[in-house]
Amino acid sequence: MKVSAISGRAQAGFTLLEVLIATVLLAIMMTLLMGGLRIGAGSWEQGERRAAQASRLLVTQNFFRTYLGDALPLLESVRRSAAAGTRPMRPKLLFRGGADRLEYAATLPPQVRGGLYRFELYVDEEGDRKDLKLAIRPFSSAEADEEAEPIEDVVLLEGLASLRIAYFGKANVEDEGNFAPRESQWLEEWRQQFMPELIRVDITMADEPPWPPLVIAPRVEARQ
Repeated sequence: MKVSAISGRAQAGFTLLEVLIATVLLAIMMTLLMGGLRIGAGSWEQGERRAAQASRLLVTQNFFRTYLGDALPLLESVRRSAAAGTRPMRPKLLFRGGADRLEYAATLPPQVRGGLYRFELYVDEEGDRKDLKLAIRPFSSAEADEEAEPIEDVVLLEGLASLRIAYFGKANVEDEGNFAPRESQWLEEWRQQFMPELIRVDITMADEPPWPPLVIAPRVEARQ
């Protein structure tokens, strides 16, 4: 009699309380597991996003250092006025810049097209969206501009928040009828007939912290 009673209890299985406890423990384990998976996925996505940002930063910096650093102090012809008796204007340096726009001359590598080109860096705004673009035009005389075949504008950065370009150099100021150079300083606009000593580019992307300032020294020595 005692042996059969013990055997019956052993075959009775888990009690309701034991099942509830096991269910609660399983739910807690699944919650912790899902939380860990979410944290892991979030960390993975954040890592990929940071890697993409770092790659974009390096590519952009490499572009500026390569092409903007190789800017050439070329003179371009100015179209003559149609008015009779007007003397032709002196050629001007093809390096003009503002706070969010820059035009300069440089060369393209032979692997692309090769030759001398006119570059124009500008911000293209469409609604609330801003993109940093680069226009590339073959460098030619004013008389042959119509025959030059342009290249389609290149998008350098999508989703731009702000772009600020500054130029370090001497600005000529008029002093009693004579133009005298000031001491070198940072300027928001460059219209001088010689190259700046330094160029600083500050870029901020949408929903990102500002990029480190990029300072470029043109390889061609600035001359007054």
